[in-house]
Amino acid sequence: MAVVVPGTTPPRWELYEGMPCWIELITTDLERAQEFYSGLFDWTYETHRDPVSGEHVIAMREGFPVASLRAASGDQSSWRLYLATADCEAFAERAVALGATVTVPRNEVPGLGAKTVLVGPAGAEFGLLEPEESWQFDVGLPGTLMWAELVTIKAQTADNFFQELFGYSAEQFGTEHRSDYSVWYLGDESVCARVSMIRDFITESTKPHWLLYLGVDAEVGTDELVRRAIGLGGRVRVDPYDSSIGRVAVLRDPSGARFAVIDPTQAGDFGTAANYDPYED
Repeated sequence: MAVVVPGTTPPRWELYEGMPCWIELITTDLERAQEFYSGLFDWTYETHRDPVSGEHVIAMREGFPVASLRAASGDQSSWRLYLATADCEAFAERAVALGATVTVPRNEVPGLGAKTVLVGPAGAEFGLLEPEESWQFDVGLPGTLMWAELVTIKAQTADNFFQELFGYSAEQFGTEHRSDYSVWYLGDESVCARVSMIRDFITESTKPHWLLYLGVDAEVGTDELVRRAIGLGGRVRVDPYDSSIGRVAVLRDPSGARFAVIDPTQAGDFGTAANYDPYED
């Protein structure tokens, strides 16, 4: 699938630069993570081994790829968001010039593409992916990526960096809990959001992060999925609540990776999971 610059090509069959295009779980317990997400979302797996990129596990749902899982080299588990680019190396250089730091150099992953990982000037990690022509990524369905929010104390820094890097436009939204929630767009298409951390919840150990929302099957529902997650060894960070984009809960998987789940058929008052998540245990 081709990656194109926004405004130069109609979006049909193409992927605009700056769009979320892959998610990856870095986990301290790869086997248990596979069991947990298989039980939660009915994921199946294909294991790929490459002498350069190492072993990576591709999660599939109903035959379509939805994520990858990798063993962590450290002692923390987390979800990582990748944004699309037509030239991974050039965009990484551009990001570095804007204040980012490369943490994982460019490498080729067979069946996926060329990718690199950086930490932006607002302190949160993100990836760049130059997908192969055969690349596929299922989104917007149960068990797949639905939405992503960058949660950071350096809100303006994040806005400036990503808007300069990808040409995002932004729209501010307010809530009774916070007045600094920004949705980023490419043209008329919403891409992801940036949430400013609540200062009262920030400690020395608090780190900026991406909160990824995975879809819930409406026949199961968010509340039942949360109960299922607990039975599989997960933990609840934020109890289910209604928001403008659906019924949401925030969980940690058995190795501690944080993620949100959402049933978009149950929308209510506006809210973001990051409003209610106290960031650290």
